[in-house]
Amino acid sequence: MQMKTFRVHYVVAAGLVVGGLFAALGLSAPHRQSPAPHPGTEAAPALTGDQWINVPKGGAAKVADFKGRITVLHFWTFECINCKHNLPYYAKWAAQYKPEDVQIIGVHTPELETEKDPANVKDAVKALGITYPVLIDGDGANWKVWRQEVWPTVYVVDKKGQVRYRWTGELEWDGQDGFGQVSAVITKLEKES
Repeated sequence: MQMKTFRVHYVVAAGLVVGGLFAALGLSAPHRQSPAPHPGTEAAPALTGDQWINVPKGGAAKVADFKGRITVLHFWTFECINCKHNLPYYAKWAAQYKPEDVQIIGVHTPELETEKDPANVKDAVKALGITYPVLIDGDGANWKVWRQEVWPTVYVVDKKGQVRYRWTGELEWDGQDGFGQVSAVITKLEKES
C-alpha cells in the first residue's frame, strides 16, 4: 500500500518538475489546450510558403484558398507517433470527398533536425502514402500564425474561411471518437450554403 502511495506522490512530483521545466524554458506543457484560432470566432489564417508536396506546379495558391469549400487542415511532423496514428483518418476523408468539396491539407512543421530537410519530408510523405497536399512549414511561420503548441492538431474550416472546429491530439486516443466527431462537423458544414 505504501508503494502505491509513493508512486502517486512520485508521479505528481515528477509532473510538477516537468511542468516547472516547461515554464522555465518558456514552453507550455504538451497536454495543455492550444490557444490557437478559436472555432466559430476567427477566420482561418492564410497559409504561407511555396514548398508544397502533392500539388501541381503553380497550384499552391488555389490550395491555400480556404473559401468555397470545407478544409480539414492538420499540423503534423513525420517522426511524431501521435501524428502517424491520425494519418489513416485523413486518408479516409481524402478518399471520401472530392477535393473541390472537402480539401485535406497537411502542414508539416518540424520538431527534430531531420524533419527540417524538405527532401526528408518528401520521402516521408511518399513512404507514409499521403496523397493530399502537404505544405512544408520549415521555418514554422504557419505554426506561429496559427498559434500552435501541439502535434497533431486538426482544424475544420468552413466554406467561408472560418475556423469551426479544432481537435488537439490523436483522434482516437482512449476511445474518444475524434474521427466521428470531426466527420460529424464536416457533414454539418456540407449542409450549410
